[in-house]
Amino acid sequence: MTYTAFSPEGPRIALAQSKDLFHWRRLGLATFAPCNGIALDRVDDKDASLFPVAIPNPSGHPEVALLHRPLFPGTRPEETARHPAGRVVDLDRESIWISYCSLALEGSGPDRFGQFTSHHRLATPVSPWERLKIGGGTPPILTRHGWLIVYHGVSDLAEPNSEAHQLCYSAGSWCSQRSILR
Repeated sequence: MTYTAFSPEGPRIALAQSKDLFHWRRLGLATFAPCNGIALDRVDDKDASLFPVAIPNPSGHPEVALLHRPLFPGTRPEETARHPAGRVVDLDRESIWISYCSLALEGSGPDRFGQFTSHHRLATPVSPWERLKIGGGTPPILTRHGWLIVYHGVSDLAEPNSEAHQLCYSAGSWCSQRSILR
């Protein structure tokens, strides 16, 4: 299971495991290799979910895959709502990302994760209801058509005759063929 852990450094993705869904053992924070010169371990991150089975990484090797939404500075919905409606969305940063973790880690057991690597953007905001940001929902579900991914989008509702903005969260879904995840 993934969950959001809060600390003085901000929200981070944490992992836990259970054999019966009543008793949980915390495994600690997910760790990430740097990406394009950015230390992802130092970036706020939320809305994570694991694929229920190993899927091919970009090299074609089966690995644990994690959907997550890094919160890069300046990309929080509260910050982006202040911009005019025609602002340009930073597709690299206001998106759902996928990262992979090897299953064959030397010295690790079934309850130990290594570092997540091979990060890339998987989905970006494209509709008005997700204008400010998108983020994860349920773990992906394998269907005969591909992976069904339920996610949320954030838009803003401007108050009439006011500069105040109210955030509006909505749910959406998309189905991805397996080859798209590579």
